[in-house]
Amino acid sequence: MSGKSIRVGLFLALLLATGLAAFAAGNLVIYNAGTPEMGDDLVRAFKAKYPDVKVDVIRQGSGELITRIKAEAKKPQGDVIMAIAKENIEVINDLLMPYKVKEDAAFAPGVKEANGRFYGFSYNLQAFIVNTSLVPLADAPKSWKELGDKKWDGKIVLANPALSGSAFAQLFQMVGLYGWDLVNTVRRMTTYVPSSTLAYTFVSRGEFAIGVTGEGNVFTEKAKGAPVEAIYPSDGTGLRFDASAIILNGPNTANAKLWMDFLTTREAMSLISAAPHYRRMVRTDVAAPPGLRPSSEIKFIPYDDAAAAAKRDEYLKKFGEIFAAR
Repeated sequence: MSGKSIRVGLFLALLLATGLAAFAAGNLVIYNAGTPEMGDDLVRAFKAKYPDVKVDVIRQGSGELITRIKAEAKKPQGDVIMAIAKENIEVINDLLMPYKVKEDAAFAPGVKEANGRFYGFSYNLQAFIVNTSLVPLADAPKSWKELGDKKWDGKIVLANPALSGSAFAQLFQMVGLYGWDLVNTVRRMTTYVPSSTLAYTFVSRGEFAIGVTGEGNVFTEKAKGAPVEAIYPSDGTGLRFDASAIILNGPNTANAKLWMDFLTTREAMSLISAAPHYRRMVRTDVAAPPGLRPSSEIKFIPYDDAAAAAKRDEYLKKFGEIFAAR
């Protein structure tokens, strides 16, 4: 064997041994519906494996991202949509690319699309966030119905359901449990903000006493020292999950596949399950977040994400009408 052949053989062996990680380059654009901090930590871990890939993260609410992906359908600008509610994935399902990740077998059928069009990420359980400096925990509302009590007038902050996936889930659950009368009562006493991040942040800062958000956000703020606690509504919270997917015909498909292979690993999901993110992940081999209430102690109600997707436009129109009549 010639010296040149030996060198070529050694080079190919090196490629196989490194899994091509050292040779991945180019760009990657991620649309993140989760928290900015979660996106930052995941990108940092991804960059440790693929340092030559330039990653740009655009963080917006689910409603904004759905609108963006639809508007860009003929010429997509993003590569991946991350941590967006399953019902919102349904809305843009035909704009997503099937791809089975390397660890596809680690995902139960109920939290992935059969052809790999999306993979579940975390269970986004909605809970009340209460600032205990403003309202003693014992006196705080314990149910969705109690949010309509007049004593909370001016003390509640919620995100706009047209812009936030979690806020739409809150609306969908309230309508399902008590109809539009409760929604109308709550909206009269509530301040609405453009993003779910603002909603829980304002409660954490003491600008409002009560909000509704994903449970992990409550524990993240508490870990920062904020006087907040989570209350899981006694009349139930929907067992729903968010998911991630590759955008069809995105500009950097090869790197999008690398990202999805990484994001669906136990390593990546364990990073987000731990402090300071506290998210319950869909992979059953990922440890539960520290300090969160066990699932067995939470009352769950059925959450039909297909119905939520189908009714999204109707519900948002109805909400817009009652909001405008304020």
